[in-house]
Amino acid sequence: MTLDERIDDMLGRYGEVCTKAQASKIMGCSYYKIRAMLEDWRLKTACAGSMVDVRRMAEYICAPSTVEEIARKERLRKKLNTTWVV
Repeated sequence: MTLDERIDDMLGRYGEVCTKAQASKIMGCSYYKIRAMLEDWRLKTACAGSMVDVRRMAEYICAPSTVEEIARKERLRKKLNTTWVV
């Protein structure tokens, strides 16, 4: 299944966003794993952090290594932009 087909399928089933509990069932992992994936940018939040973006979940399912690389770069960018107050 291609990424576009996966996104269309998942959007049809779950909508644009889902809860963290629903995401854990969809991804086949624990609620805490979903929280960890949100914290380290592998998945994206929506609705002020209360929901999970279904498109990003589809991207992760189809190409986890690509999403991991994007998340790694985002973490590095955030780390470099952090200012330290002494």
